[in-house]
Amino acid sequence: MRREPSMVLPPFLAAFDPGWNDPPTFSYNIQHTQATRPRNFLNKRVAFPLTGANADNAPKSLSALPSNLPMPPAAPLQTILKPVQTREEIVADSESTLKEVKDILLKIVDDSSELGNKANDIKKRIHTMEEMWRSEKLNNSIKLLMKELAYALKDDQPTKADDIHRVLMVDHIGAVGAWMPGVKQLVYHCIARSELIAIDKES
Repeated sequence: MRREPSMVLPPFLAAFDPGWNDPPTFSYNIQHTQATRPRNFLNKRVAFPLTGANADNAPKSLSALPSNLPMPPAAPLQTILKPVQTREEIVADSESTLKEVKDILLKIVDDSSELGNKANDIKKRIHTMEEMWRSEKLNNSIKLLMKELAYALKDDQPTKADDIHRVLMVDHIGAVGAWMPGVKQLVYHCIARSELIAIDKES
């Protein structure tokens, strides 16, 4: 490495006091450094090891895989759930349902001789219900509730029939008000008869 000699000012300049606008003096002492690292330091390639532990991690050829592997099972089709229908959406056989309801109610009336003169009034109310039913003045909810009420009386469950009667009077008073009093009398008659039978069994 070669060192440049420093520039020495003459005596008259060394003792000279520079003014405020005089350029500064420099001492030239430049060092030239020579690069010691070879130029091709990053140009070398490193071979990838294919032996030893790393050889096991190398990807295998697809031809080496067994050809008798079972096929994966097909995905099951998604089950389509049917939406739950409301009472209004249920399509009932109106005529057959009417026949069931009327036959059950009239049979109970005919089998209840203790009704006396009330039997004729109940039959008239049932006839009014039949006319409104066939003229499509009763919706499906009323028809289905009347079917449940009739079968509750047939199965000797007058309390359940009374609950259904109350629902009809509250929710559909405009449609059932003309004939429901006759059904109400029949329901109360069945309740009283059921209570008498229970008392007789206890005695």
